Amino acid sequence: MDLLGPKYLKGGFRYYILNIIDVDTHFAGVYPILNKSTENILTAVCQFWIDYSMPDFLQMDNELSFRGSNRYPRNFGALIRTALSQHIVPIFIPMAEPWRNGIIEKFNDNVQKYLLNTQTFAGFEDLKAQSKEFMSFHNLNHRYTVLKGKTPHQIASESSCFKLIDKPDINRRIPMEHGEVIFIRFIRSDCIIRILDAKYELNQELMYSYVIARIIIKNHILQIERDHKIHQIFPFLMPVDW
Repeated sequence: MDLLGPKYLKGGFRYYILNIIDVDTHFAGVYPILNKSTENILTAVCQFWIDYSMPDFLQMDNELSFRGSNRYPRNFGALIRTALSQHIVPIFIPMAEPWRNGIIEKFNDNVQKYLLNTQTFAGFEDLKAQSKEFMSFHNLNHRYTVLKGKTPHQIASESSCFKLIDKPDINRRIPMEHGEVIFIRFIRSDCIIRILDAKYELNQELMYSYVIARIIIKNHILQIERDHKIHQIFPFLMPVDW
């Protein structure tokens, strides 16, 4: 998942586009939104889960709108809470390394090249309508070599799908009771890892390598892993929900 923008329509009207694509099938969603509010982002993501399928993992960059807020960094926002409630594991790629999300970055380029650069939009509603047409054309007609010449729709129709039943109530607070949140981070010479509002000193053997920092919510711990091996475990107190 990734955000494009801000973009501008004629007259200076600002908008964003949330793109989401399934790694296995390349089935994609393209959703223009007015701003980066949690409500707009969550609505778009849930629409993809309703129309297509829910994933095992949701991989994204470190955009603040995806996480929650800087004021209460451990108190994740509605997107992460909704994902956790559906047994989906959020994964945050390394800071400032967009190539880690290579599939969605390539799709972003195609959205820019074949939708935004080639069409004239009468307004935001027209943009949404043409984005829907673009999304449908991609899923029904684009043939990927990695899919052996099949379209995303063909591959998706052969797969088992577990769709979201309905959009969650944005005003209902979902408690964080279970699940995991993963941060992939590169460890530099100071051997310090920073996760949300906390920093931890890691073992020297992890210097200059990528690690998985896994927050296990039920146990209130931060687990540091590399090469499928647990290297360190730290207490990581999560907020008490109501």
